[in-house]
Amino acid sequence: MTNLLKRLLVFCLGQFVLACGVVLAIKANLGASPTTAIPNVIYNILQDQGNTAIALGTCTTAIYCVYILVQLILLRRDFKVRMLLEIAVSFIFGYFVTLGQHLLAFVPAPQNYFIQIVYLVISIPIMSAGIAIYVIPQISPAPAEGVTAALSQKIGWPVPRCLLVFDICIVSIGVILSLVYFHGLVGIREGTIICAFTLGPVMKPIMNAIEKPLTSFCGLKTKTEAAMENAPAPVVDPGKLIITIDWEFSSCGDLLARSLAEKLGAKIYSNDELVEMEIKESGLPERFVTIHERLMRHSAIYDYATYAYRIQQSLDPLEQLYAAQVSVLRQIAATEKAAVILGHCGNYILRDDPNCFKLFVHADTDDRVRWAVNRNQTDAGAAKQAMTATDHSRAKYHHDFTGEMWGQAKNYDLTLSTSSFSKPKDLELICDAIEYWKSCR
Repeated sequence: MTNLLKRLLVFCLGQFVLACGVVLAIKANLGASPTTAIPNVIYNILQDQGNTAIALGTCTTAIYCVYILVQLILLRRDFKVRMLLEIAVSFIFGYFVTLGQHLLAFVPAPQNYFIQIVYLVISIPIMSAGIAIYVIPQISPAPAEGVTAALSQKIGWPVPRCLLVFDICIVSIGVILSLVYFHGLVGIREGTIICAFTLGPVMKPIMNAIEKPLTSFCGLKTKTEAAMENAPAPVVDPGKLIITIDWEFSSCGDLLARSLAEKLGAKIYSNDELVEMEIKESGLPERFVTIHERLMRHSAIYDYATYAYRIQQSLDPLEQLYAAQVSVLRQIAATEKAAVILGHCGNYILRDDPNCFKLFVHADTDDRVRWAVNRNQTDAGAAKQAMTATDHSRAKYHHDFTGEMWGQAKNYDLTLSTSSFSKPKDLELICDAIEYWKSCR
């Protein structure tokens, strides 16, 4: 009961912060987030008609209840009783929007476009923080998010695509209402589009900063924490050797890994094998995992996708995928006598394992380009493009899940430049380093 009360407190705090951000964005008069676009236009219409007694919060609650009705129509028999919690969410958020209007009544209306932009810029991190706070206790999604989930469930599209379609639909309705009544854009403008594509990227660092303390306060555990707790505890075993290898694109780290595994008689776990194991462990469809890895190359799209999944408390497949990754690598480390693990945040996941030797392989840019041209039968321009995209993807993947900088020397037992040594010397140096490392344990 205590934890439930804490969760409700955090949820309401998030709704209040979000509402204040929405009110400030509306004061900017450049349009607010897509989900509040229709309520904002309707509120402006009512104000123009002289219906000043109807608050913005009331309009928000009414439209949010319409969103719940849309879910009911979409899901029909699949509509769950727990989804009725969204009605309470609608009234809570509507109340906080009205309260936010009263609390921020002292903020003067902007006198020029620059001040409008300033208001909007300030409102975006406030709204992002509100969303980040209220999704952590996992009470209930907001009605707009519920429609997104319902669309995904009924038509089989991924949540990010459904969120984009839903945002486009409600913004279009808001634009039509504004054009019909005002013969121009009132209550929905460029700020609406800006909010749609900046809330996710801004929310990510806020979420990284507050998730652990708030999750702990609420008495909850993330899937990753649960996976770590359920994994076998590592113990020092002189006969066991687990090697994790990360490498820059075309630095020959993968080739070195295979040679090392062969020399040590260790089993090698490549990307394809690990992905297959993670899919089986997580229960996620293979298509999701492959799409997820492809999106890693495109920061803006990936951030939007992550945001879309994050706001669905019942749908957190990115965390689910990483939790499966933790479980798989920990199981490998516990059961194998000798193994070489390629990538997949192995150095971080097994950072506390006394039997794990962590290696990073890099090389000079010119050498990597030359090797990529020879190995992939491509030209230098394509090689450089592939090198930049792949390294960015790996670094982003690693940082998003671990918070660490990929390739930073302090996170590894050995970093090696393949530009500095011939291939036999590379292998010899690594084996010598491993022997010395083992003697120091």
